[in-house]
Amino acid sequence: MSAYINIYTNTLTDDLIPTILKRLNEHEHVLDLNSSFSFRNANGNLPIVFKWDKPSLEIFNENNLKLNFNVSLKSFDLKAYKKKLFKEKIIKQSFIQKLLGLFKKKKRKVAKPVKLSAEVEAQLQNYSKVFSIKYHPGDVFENHFATLIGAIITELSKGLCHFTKENTWYDSKNVLRESLVNLYTLEELPNHINKNAVAVAS
Repeated sequence: MSAYINIYTNTLTDDLIPTILKRLNEHEHVLDLNSSFSFRNANGNLPIVFKWDKPSLEIFNENNLKLNFNVSLKSFDLKAYKKKLFKEKIIKQSFIQKLLGLFKKKKRKVAKPVKLSAEVEAQLQNYSKVFSIKYHPGDVFENHFATLIGAIITELSKGLCHFTKENTWYDSKNVLRESLVNLYTLEELPNHINKNAVAVAS
């Protein structure tokens, strides 16, 4: 099953791409963000080439590996977004109700609102763009790099991001630090979180 990291921001320009690559390399051995990628036309793919220099899955350590994330950059409007949060939910029916339903109208549906916290809603109203990264959370590499890329882009763009699988929201001040805690073991973490370059954006 796929998941998304949605990054709400106002601007993403290609000037950020070298910095994104530099920041990725502060944590992992990323060889390339494909030069064909551009935020000007971001609806498509974000290919990256990397090395996995870790004891876990060390069978891959000698190879250049490639990931290809589906990404999109779209306009964002809070009012339209809130309308989409109202989902239709089919009321569960017992076996008897299903039998009786053969002689009645079709299954009844009700609107079930999915609420945003006041804090998240207040921040979302400041943004006009949403950059989405689609990934497979069960894939070790995809989960790791999608989280890292999403956190770095959120921090650099001073945005707000939503990890849909966990239904967790982070702003640019806490996203990278929180993500690093989830990505690395206690033994690895000091090598990533204590670097000056990793300090959260102000």
